[in-house]
Amino acid sequence: MHCVSNVEMIKHLLDYDKIATINVLGRMRFTKDWKIIVDNINRPKGFILKSDEWNIIYSPEDEVAKNMLENMNLKGQDFAGVLKKYYDLIKNREEIDWEEQCYLYYMDKKDLDLTRIKHEVKELRVKDALVVNEYYTYKSEDSLEYIIDCIKNRPSSAIFDENGVPISWAVVREDGSMGIMYTKEEYRGKGLAVSVSIDLAKKVFDIGWIPYVHILVDNIPSIKLAESIGFKKYGEIVWFGVK
Repeated sequence: MHCVSNVEMIKHLLDYDKIATINVLGRMRFTKDWKIIVDNINRPKGFILKSDEWNIIYSPEDEVAKNMLENMNLKGQDFAGVLKKYYDLIKNREEIDWEEQCYLYYMDKKDLDLTRIKHEVKELRVKDALVVNEYYTYKSEDSLEYIIDCIKNRPSSAIFDENGVPISWAVVREDGSMGIMYTKEEYRGKGLAVSVSIDLAKKVFDIGWIPYVHILVDNIPSIKLAESIGFKKYGEIVWFGVK
């Protein structure tokens, strides 16, 4: 396998299925610390994107992906939103440390319905990161800094109470996905998440990007929300780590 710096070398692979590779495209656009590994330096048929601690593999040819994984030291590696078939290949030969199985949903611009926004939606401010972090599923010693980065560098949407405190919100993450979506429990059932999600999807379209989300397969409320506002299911993807 070979490390390359010219993105044009894998453009034909990225274009082959732009939804399957959307998180790769997102990390290339919204982050700087990544590198590309290809199977063949002359005419790549598959690639692995390495971004921080994350790996994402893709090839239109399953045998190519299998060979690349067989030539990679998988011990201690983490994978970000890869197609489930690649997870299955790895699971057959390695011990999985942790996993989150998700559905990949995306939106076509023709399905964006702004008439369904029924609330005043604004952007999050940096100071709102404290509230967002408090309710963040993956809250950690580093998560506040991460949320601040999301708010400062990419679109966000939120609804605020009469005191200017956010009560429903969503951001665009470093891979270009819409996430960290949350509505405070006492405000649920009022359509706030619909307004926030559609507003953020519009902002994503406005920057020339495709709105997409990763939703845990057992998160029925989020699946229903996504489908109700026009998101389409692409298929299953998995976030996981190898022991």
